Amino acid sequence: MQDGFAAANHVTTRRWFIAALAVALFYSALALRLAFRAPYLVQDDARQHVFWMWRFVDPTLFPNDLIADYFQAVAPAGYKLLYWIFARLGVDPLTASKILPAAIGLVIAWLAFRLFMELMPDPRGAFFGSVFLGQLIWLKDDVISATPRAFVCPLFLGFLVSLLRGRIFLCLVTVALQTLIYPQAAFVAIGILGLRLIRWRDGRFSFTSERRDYILFFAAIVLFAASLLPFASSTSQFNPTITATQARALPEFQAHGRSQFFVSGPSYWIDAPRSGLLPNGNPPHIIALALAAPACLMSARRKFRRRVLLQAALAATAMWAAAHLFLFKLHLPGRYSQWLFQIVFAIGAGATLGLICERMEVWRARLDQKNATLAARASRIALLVLGAAILIYPHLQKNFPSNSYVAAQPTELYEFLRTQPKTTLIATLRTAGSLIPVFAQRSVLVSAEHAIPYHKRYYETIRRRGDDLLRAHLSSDRHQLRAFIQQYNVDLILVGREPLTGAKVRKSRWFGEIAQGSQTGERPVLLDFNDTCKIWENKSLIVLDAHRIEQMIQP
Repeated sequence: MQDGFAAANHVTTRRWFIAALAVALFYSALALRLAFRAPYLVQDDARQHVFWMWRFVDPTLFPNDLIADYFQAVAPAGYKLLYWIFARLGVDPLTASKILPAAIGLVIAWLAFRLFMELMPDPRGAFFGSVFLGQLIWLKDDVISATPRAFVCPLFLGFLVSLLRGRIFLCLVTVALQTLIYPQAAFVAIGILGLRLIRWRDGRFSFTSERRDYILFFAAIVLFAASLLPFASSTSQFNPTITATQARALPEFQAHGRSQFFVSGPSYWIDAPRSGLLPNGNPPHIIALALAAPACLMSARRKFRRRVLLQAALAATAMWAAAHLFLFKLHLPGRYSQWLFQIVFAIGAGATLGLICERMEVWRARLDQKNATLAARASRIALLVLGAAILIYPHLQKNFPSNSYVAAQPTELYEFLRTQPKTTLIATLRTAGSLIPVFAQRSVLVSAEHAIPYHKRYYETIRRRGDDLLRAHLSSDRHQLRAFIQQYNVDLILVGREPLTGAKVRKSRWFGEIAQGSQTGERPVLLDFNDTCKIWENKSLIVLDAHRIEQMIQP
């Protein structure tokens, strides 16, 4: 009898597990359709983190390119290795960045279901928790970016599942992988292992007597330190990191700046994307269900292994606070906590719905046969309506999955630039500057997208380049333009047919933030060369031969 019950329970679990994977597969298919709907598309953040990986395909690309060298240096070793493997298999980095999110979504659904079953063996709750987490990750642009933070959820879920199952080796493997791909998650994981050494007994705190807990904790620290060394050494050439005082003095860090951080009001601490403790933009029904979970669990008297989630929340909050205290030495505070609370919200919401379904069954079992039949039909209809509402809700949003892809227009520009020598350096104030490296595989002097201000040695050079480009572009002095071309050995200058005035520049992203000291002459001298030095043009853009301009301007 007991074997038959176990078999039936296994079948039920498997059905709900398959249903969770089916929903995840549907979401991943939507993401793939979004990524491949046009040939010249790239995810917003991939413009920074993926473009330099064309070096895996052709090592001669981006020679002596500070921007490519910087983003290669700050990329975690495990992240680089993954894209290198794709390149060896014949998959270019741009294509890989579009395929990976779909696979990550499926892995997250699988691990979220397994984690829930470890916390509370309820397949319905596990289904809802898996679906909710899938919705949360696709409503944001973390996973779809295929950048290091896209891997934080599956790696941390794998760590929690291994920890709850007592798999020490797998625990250590996941800690190492987190360190190699997303070190912020490894900090939180080690915090959990440290908190496991503390027990509450007889009204006071004490240390555990479990030897394996100590072994796991110290082994994880050793692995973390060893795995972090390559990342620390590769970024050292661009240190020091910017201080909080220095950042407050820059418009780039203020509200609406290139790297907006110091926003006003309580949002700075609560849900601002870079500084807040909690993720923003969460669906209200998921938050409501998650907040109801503790009361529902207590009311139902269900066993729920909540300790690990409490430890995770405490460790993430502690790291978030430490990141604020040592701003920006530990990078951005929100990178330690926001993804963790997404997992907690999804698990809590799933537990609440699972318990509601369970209560409906208990209520139905207490009725007589006739009323039980009617109640069974009513509960099935209610469950179907509830399930449909949960599945339909994300599609009522404007962007699901999050459409953070950027289109390259006109495509002819990038095709032309790709025919230029690999040593070509392009200077432009146009937004195309952020897309040229990834689509044309050619170097740009500077662009708004690549102006990341956290490492001083890198950013001081980039900001100086931006300022020099602005002055040369807007100047009415021919000799200033010639000096700029010679100083940076610029090969091509991309301009628009419409004159770019100082007023327009000051409204543009990043360039407008550093343009405060740039003055516009009566007429930018660069306009004098639009006809004589152009080598490519269309209705809105012109590519100028910078060396031809240099020759035409007499010393």
